[in-house]
Parts: sequence; structure tokens; C-alpha cells
Amino acid sequence: MTAQPRRAGSVGVVDLARDLGVSTATVSRALNGSTAVRPELAERIRAYAESRGYVANRLARALSANTSRAFVGFVIPYVDTPAYSAVAAECARLLSTDGTQMILTVTGNDPEQELRQLRELVASRIAGLVISPTTGVLDETRRLLGGLPVVELHRASGIEAPGVFSDDEQVMVESVLHLAALGHTSIGYLGTPEELSNGAVRLRGIRRGMVLAGLDPERMETRLVEPTKENGYAAAESLLTTGITALVVGGGSLSVGTAQAVWADGRRVPEDLSLVVYGDPQWFALANPPLTTIQVDYAGLARRAAELLIEGLDARHSGAAGPSPGAHLVAPRLLPAGSTAPPQN
Repeated sequence: MTAQPRRAGSVGVVDLARDLGVSTATVSRALNGSTAVRPELAERIRAYAESRGYVANRLARALSANTSRAFVGFVIPYVDTPAYSAVAAECARLLSTDGTQMILTVTGNDPEQELRQLRELVASRIAGLVISPTTGVLDETRRLLGGLPVVELHRASGIEAPGVFSDDEQVMVESVLHLAALGHTSIGYLGTPEELSNGAVRLRGIRRGMVLAGLDPERMETRLVEPTKENGYAAAESLLTTGITALVVGGGSLSVGTAQAVWADGRRVPEDLSLVVYGDPQWFALANPPLTTIQVDYAGLARRAAELLIEGLDARHSGAAGPSPGAHLVAPRLLPAGSTAPPQN
């Protein structure tokens, strides 16, 4: 019996059956622990499979049984931001402890790409998914989501599903009041578009904070852009020409781009500009001075999303009611640091 050389991990049931001179059905039964195969033959098949580096195709087995909760989707617009990369990593870890593997897809915030990827996931019979919808989510996407246990993350698309969001409105109010208490009256805001549910929530908090501080929100310098570092850089460059003495940023990638633009412009922080950024204080604490940060509980967001998805999967399997639609909020907090101070002029 001569085994054909193949890359480890690429050996299939057909290869094992051919090498051993038995049927593929016999190999499958032996690998799955069936008592229909003689013990000595089953042991020989398993030992040979192990020696060849055979890796069982768990997805194929689960799909053939049509009872899979082994695989779920995780659909996000970007992967190179803490808001998504940190939550994706933690969600994958939490789901794996429940025996569930996560399939990650990145839409690039393109609604057509999002629909194509969702169709592929549904065709693969995933058990459910976590999704952060694109800015212009399509009606067909909403219809497909309606047939699965779904948890929305960061953004809401308007479907009847539970969603996990950072409770950003109040912390935006606190950010404006923090700057106003230092004496700032010319405060700018750089955030994401109102078409995004989280963008609308953050802007509402900023405007409410302005009113509570006795400032006119209609006179506030505002830039609303898609959340990328490049957009943050360009929008911050524009805001720096307006005479503002303080700036609040509502988005992790936007905060990185803003910080780069401020330093490239030669502005001193906080002497020339007080700056409040959004996201992960571990990175922003490395700046000089450390940046006042809206700290987002990414681990808490991931934990709640994983819990709700598992609850939905269990409910579908048992026929019970799943988690109620609506917002599940995880509180962020404002961490004042060296980048905010009274205006010098």
C-alpha cells in the first residue's frame, strides 16, 4: 500500500479509502465512531488517517446533518479599527468556548458586497450571525437577515433583532460639558454620518451637551464623514482652519486620523487645541500629552453580542422564543488626560 504524497491537512476521505482499499462509506463510519465497522478495521483506519494528517471537515458534516450551530457569521464593514478588530477577536474567543466557530467577512461598507457575502453565508447554512450593517443596507439584505438568529453590533439597520451598542449619547454630553467647564466656547465636532445609527446618537449627545453648556449647537463647527483614518485626517485639517479651541471626535479611526492631522499641522495640544478622542485609551495614553479619551468597553460589547447570539441559537434549536429585539447598551466613560485644558487665548 503506497500513499500518494499530499500536503498535510489536505487529505480527504476519498484518499484514505483509496489507500486502504475500502469504501468511502467505511472510512466515514470509522472516523465518526460507528459500530458498523469491525473494531480492528476501524482502529486501522483511524490510525492511518492520523498518520496522514487527516483533518475532518466539520462544516461538511454539520451541513449534511442540517442541524449545524457549529458555524456563525460575523459581518463587519472594516477590520482595521479597534471598534471591529477587538470585538471580532473577543467574539470569536467567546463563541469557541460554546463549540461555535465564527466566519468573518468584511464588506468595506459596500451594501452590494454586504448582500453578496450574506447570500454566501446563508447558502452555507450558517446558524446565525452578528452584523454591523453598511451605511446604505439594502432591502434584500434585511429580508435575508429576517430568516436567521441575528445580533446587530455598533449599528442598527431597522430589522427586528437585538442589537449591542455603546451608550454614546451621554458620554458625548459629558465631553462637551468637560470642555465647557474648562472655558471653551468654540467647540468643534468630527463624527460619522447621521445615516448611521451610532453617528446619529453621538451627534445628538454633542448637540445636547452644547445646549446644557449654554452654547448654540447650530453654530458648532461640524464634519460628518465615513469612519476611516483618511477621512479623519482630511476633516480635521478642515476644522483646524475654523478657529475652534477644542475638538471632540466621535469614532476610533477618525480619532487616529485627527491626531495625525493635528500633529502634522504643528498645533500644540492642549495649548492651541484641546482634544477629546474616541476608542482605546491604551493607545492614546502613549501620545504626548496623553489624550483625553472616550473609553469604549469593547470586551463588554463582544461579551453581550456573543451571549445574545448563543441565546438565539439555543432558542431556535428548542423552539423557544429568542432574545427580544431592541438595544442592549454598554456604557463607555470619559477619561480626562493631558490633552484638554483651559484655552490660552
